[in-house]
Amino acid sequence: MHVEKDRCEAKFWLRPEVRVAYNDGYDARALRLLHSIVEANRERIERAWHEHFG
Repeated sequence: MHVEKDRCEAKFWLRPEVRVAYNDGYDARALRLLHSIVEANRERIERAWHEHFG
């Protein structure tokens, strides 16, 4: 899962648990917030991915 805003970018792995794979520009506070959002919506994100890509 990729997250981009302005000149910042982060990538999260969703399995086996949500974790940061890559971060370029987000400070620790923003990264923690993003992590919690991704974690709270992991199933929804995965479902949308499967619906789109099959």
